[in-house]
Amino acid sequence: MKNVQETCIIRNAKVAFGKYNEILNSAEKAILIMTSSNGATNAWKSKALMEELKEKGVSVKIMAPVTGENLKAAVELSRYCSVKHIPVCYSRVTVIDGKHLFQFKMPQEKLDGIQHFENCIYTNDLEYVQRTSDILNEVWNDAFDISRVIVGSIARAPVPTVSLSTHVSDVATSMAKQNVGAVVVARDFEPLGIITERDIIERVMLTKRDPHEIVAQEIMTAPLLTIDSNRTIEEALEIMRKNHVRRLVVVKDENLFGLVTERRLLLSHGSLGEHRVGTQ
Repeated sequence: MKNVQETCIIRNAKVAFGKYNEILNSAEKAILIMTSSNGATNAWKSKALMEELKEKGVSVKIMAPVTGENLKAAVELSRYCSVKHIPVCYSRVTVIDGKHLFQFKMPQEKLDGIQHFENCIYTNDLEYVQRTSDILNEVWNDAFDISRVIVGSIARAPVPTVSLSTHVSDVATSMAKQNVGAVVVARDFEPLGIITERDIIERVMLTKRDPHEIVAQEIMTAPLLTIDSNRTIEEALEIMRKNHVRRLVVVKDENLFGLVTERRLLLSHGSLGEHRVGTQ
């Protein structure tokens, strides 16, 4: 019997949620999901379903922004399916077996329970589903696996540096000229500390100290948190999460190699700017 073509907006969240789960559970070949950072966490909470799909031989691919907050969930989720980081989520879409498409309102983070299923778009229009699948697959190909990319490949180099005796006024001038938010305090090639814009504001300006009299050694944060250039992005993000920092100094053979920020780690590979997924 030929399937009846259906395209509709399911306004009731409970009805949409039921239809989504029914089709998801009946998947036979492949599921492709673009979701928000919170959506990745929710997928991890449904790991029993993910494990069941894996046992059935269903390929599940999930794309979502990976941050320090959902990193653990993303890593755990990767045990059951393929997970890739995308810098921005322009649309939350699920394609099942290349036959069914669900598209949800944004953003999920501000909605409780299954409220984000309200006004869900559903279609089994094969032409539209295929067209959207092609776009999603392009995004998938441009996304990256955080467990395979090494930090050294994306670290900023050369690193903006100052010496221990550099006056804070000169540190601030150097940061402004190079348009950076932090500099590393180094002796030869040995990194000793780091100074950020916030350090200058809190430790000099707010305390009304004279930046022409204070030197870098007095306000730098030390000892430094460093990471070897051969370690992965996943490991770097985990160090940041545990230590509540957004920057790491990258070293190679104990010498200064580069500098990475959380933003640089997560935005370095690709952008969805050319891959907006629209509605019908």
